[in-house]
Amino acid sequence: MNQLTTLPADHWLNKRIFWHVLGWQALLFVGCYFIFGSIYWLALYVNSAGEYNFWDQSIVNYGTKAMVTVLIYWLIFVKFKHWPLRKRLLTHLFTLPLFLVGWLFVYHRICDLFGIGYLGGRGLVWDVYIPFLFYFIPFGIFHFYEYLTKSQRQERKAMELRQLALQSEVNALKAQLEPHFLFNTLNSISASVPPQMEHTRELIAKLADTFRFGLQSSESETVPLREEILFLKTYLDLEKRRFGERLVPQFNVDENLMEHPIPPMLLQPLVENAIKHGVGNSVDPVTVGISVKRVGEELQFAVSDTGEGNPGELDGDLFMKGIGLRNTQLRLEKQFDRSLKITKNHPKGLVFSFSLPLIWVGY
Repeated sequence: MNQLTTLPADHWLNKRIFWHVLGWQALLFVGCYFIFGSIYWLALYVNSAGEYNFWDQSIVNYGTKAMVTVLIYWLIFVKFKHWPLRKRLLTHLFTLPLFLVGWLFVYHRICDLFGIGYLGGRGLVWDVYIPFLFYFIPFGIFHFYEYLTKSQRQERKAMELRQLALQSEVNALKAQLEPHFLFNTLNSISASVPPQMEHTRELIAKLADTFRFGLQSSESETVPLREEILFLKTYLDLEKRRFGERLVPQFNVDENLMEHPIPPMLLQPLVENAIKHGVGNSVDPVTVGISVKRVGEELQFAVSDTGEGNPGELDGDLFMKGIGLRNTQLRLEKQFDRSLKITKNHPKGLVFSFSLPLIWVGY
């Protein structure tokens, strides 16, 4: 079975916040209904001058309300948490009647079981009206809190994106500092190579092509998939001159996708990682595969190798071992709210993969 690891932002911090929020909301549930139940008991006790001390009815009444409300909370905030807010708000049109019917059924059964009195006849309207109001108090608070925290996260993410954009702009400006000096130097070296060393001249030309693509991609948000694949083929050709038969490139790219735009230089760090840790650590031939295909409403990208892989468990630390993997993960996370996934290849090796929504890439 494949082992899967993803690295969401602040993984362990988010996990702690998740449990903290659940604990806070659980306490709010208990606190709200404890207060309501206490007020209900106190109102009856005071208005009857101490004649009616319905503490048991108050406990059952508001205890069962809390129990049924927790079930609906789980449905809306846990089971359907990925639904849009508007859709989940509309869900209350169905869950509110379920809450009222479910609570009345449980409340009356428990009261009958222990011989506790409850409102009947025309008085039953109060056991519908009051729970109807109480239903909206905790859920209104929860939805507002969720909206507030999501807004804060989006604002924080927007700020991080602005910082990344600024850093990218600075890096692009640095990359543009006398770029022709580099190309002119490579051309001078190429011109000085004797004719009998034509293969060296070809390597220099390919190296210049990779630098040129890197410079051009820094000035654009997208490039056609065809250009990205051509760049990877050139890059792998250079690496193949280094590793020889130990490196076996393999491309599995849908030809119908070649002209569609993708973010530049997303695959290269993954290919570089596969060569470094897959080919570099093996004495046998290693296949480095690049796959791009459409699945439903998404484009799926994968870079695999058949090297020695990772003998231990796959964990998030793998993403932090190199600048390329870490930066790719951050780009996916900050720009597309996606994660880089790692699985074990079979019979050996690793697979790094991610997906992008088609709506982003211009479908």
